[in-house]
Amino acid sequence: MARSSLRIAARVAGAAVAGGFLLSRYLNYHPAQVESEEVSNTEGAPLLSPSQPVKVITFNVQFLAGSGYDFFYDGGPDTLVARSDLESTVAKVAAFVAETNPDFVLFQEVDCGARRTDYLDEVALLCSAMPAEIRNHVSTFYWKSKFVPHLKIMGSAGTKLVIFSRYRLGKARRHQLPRTPGDPLAREFGLKRAVLEVEIPLTNGRTLMLLNTHLEAFPKGTDVMERQIEKVLWRLKTLDDQNMAWILGGDFNLLPPGQSARLTPQDRGIHREPTEIRSVYEQYQGVPTVADATGEHMRHYFTFTRRVGAFRLPVRTLDYFFAAPRVTIEDYAVVQEGTVDLSDHLPLTARFRLP
Repeated sequence: MARSSLRIAARVAGAAVAGGFLLSRYLNYHPAQVESEEVSNTEGAPLLSPSQPVKVITFNVQFLAGSGYDFFYDGGPDTLVARSDLESTVAKVAAFVAETNPDFVLFQEVDCGARRTDYLDEVALLCSAMPAEIRNHVSTFYWKSKFVPHLKIMGSAGTKLVIFSRYRLGKARRHQLPRTPGDPLAREFGLKRAVLEVEIPLTNGRTLMLLNTHLEAFPKGTDVMERQIEKVLWRLKTLDDQNMAWILGGDFNLLPPGQSARLTPQDRGIHREPTEIRSVYEQYQGVPTVADATGEHMRHYFTFTRRVGAFRLPVRTLDYFFAAPRVTIEDYAVVQEGTVDLSDHLPLTARFRLP
């Protein structure tokens, strides 16, 4: 009788596990290692000329919530964002883009269909608010779930990488990055971080490749950051072998080499030294430069802010641009003035010269 009861219990437990796995497969997004993404070009979108300088912004907009919230993943109480705050932040971000007048904008953490942001399509909101000449765009999900059974979420999730362009876009692809090890069922509902790349056709028949990424924010003591950097470097090496000009930007969630030792433990956060991004700097030119990000005026190059009372103050560098050896980085800046209320990150701008 006891053995029979144990067998029944084991079967019930096995059926529950199998059912949970099948349900998670239905609820969640399971991208392939490489996927094509559809681009949206406005009628008459021009081609980029290689003779002109190229200005690019990278900006983690924290799902356009603004800086007035203290979210649960930072230890605060907030889980949902009011629609009025989202609409206000969209207008402010679009105004910043218009004033900065870039050729390309790389956004991270743009929500689409998420409960926390009132199920809004933020890509569509941005597209409507952005200057008319910068509405060519492409996007890809890196978090997508019909329902996340987390006490602070309990609803749908949807977050994208987005590239906006003044110029015509060509083919676009999504490259899956390695994922953080852990409980298989929990990983089903987690983020599937990626690199979004798009071809920018040039007037001389050649191509510029533009890449946007957002690496892991919570590595949990694993080697996921090293593996994600290795995957990024593999892709860049492939482009180099094809003699392709490229620009990579995004939120790397890593400190620049040498900055950790110059920060207080509180400002340093969970980041460590040696930093995994060092291998990218060893092979390619990047900004903020290591000298700037660790020098006397390093606070001018902080791109992430920490809440201090009712305000947010810049405390460390997490966002970067890197470029192919054939591309020159002419100048760059972290825009700290007038942008602190837009996100927990600050926008990084840079101007490039193509070969």
